[in-house]
Amino acid sequence: MTEKKVERRKHARLPVLHEIDKPIQVALDSQKSVPGVLVDLSASGMSLLTYALVPVGSEINLAIDLPGLKTHPLKGRVVWTIQKGEMWRMGIAFNSIDPVDFRRINKMAIECSDCDTKLALGVTDPCYKDCVYFPLCTKPAKLKKKQ
Repeated sequence: MTEKKVERRKHARLPVLHEIDKPIQVALDSQKSVPGVLVDLSASGMSLLTYALVPVGSEINLAIDLPGLKTHPLKGRVVWTIQKGEMWRMGIAFNSIDPVDFRRINKMAIECSDCDTKLALGVTDPCYKDCVYFPLCTKPAKLKKKQ
């Protein structure tokens, strides 16, 4: 019998790796910043890929500018790192996020998850006019709708 993985995340995450053409600049201090590619995002944190090792415990500053989501400055702390070939994947927990950004990111993640559930249940057109995740969505159901 296999053990179930216990979900420790407080907030739903949404995938954003497809925005690889828009790196995020992660400021480590007043002199240094590194580019990173956003892998996933929640209202309480995010995961990034970068070519530089950023030590666990490092304080970071950044802002997110993606379709449908442009945040105020965010502050966070690196809570884990994993080497992936020549790159590093890191988890960042936010310790300062504007309440409006928090609510928008959380709503985007919930709507993305709801869409995944609808698709798994066989709904062929889960999209709706006011979906806040729509600008980031790359699901085939959306693509069919756009054609």
